[in-house]
Amino acid sequence: MAKTRKVLAAVALGVATLAVAPLTANAQTLQVTHITCHEQEDFNGADDIYLQVDGGTIMEPVQFVTGDSKDIANVTVEQGKVLVMREGDFPDEDDNLGQLKITGPGNYEFKDDDSHYTVTVG
Repeated sequence: MAKTRKVLAAVALGVATLAVAPLTANAQTLQVTHITCHEQEDFNGADDIYLQVDGGTIMEPVQFVTGDSKDIANVTVEQGKVLVMREGDFPDEDDNLGQLKITGPGNYEFKDDDSHYTVTVG
């Protein structure tokens, strides 16, 4: 009974709401600023690279061939999220080129499926 009173008192004071606030207050929104293709995945034609977070696409497909280095604009990712790089292979299933947790600004290397890309986050 005493535990129930403490929980009810905490809810009445709004403590439950305060407990959630620090989790979102520390999240930092970062920008994907550049992608470099060191080794493309496809043997024929360009790679159609797109980025996903939480199952949603945050960057629509951009074509890359080995040696390309492109500035990226208006693509944000929250620190602590897992960034997934995919390569479109319509009508076949798309390739997963890697997934990395974004821990802060820096360069992230995606090397799965015989590819190699560097994604710069700032």
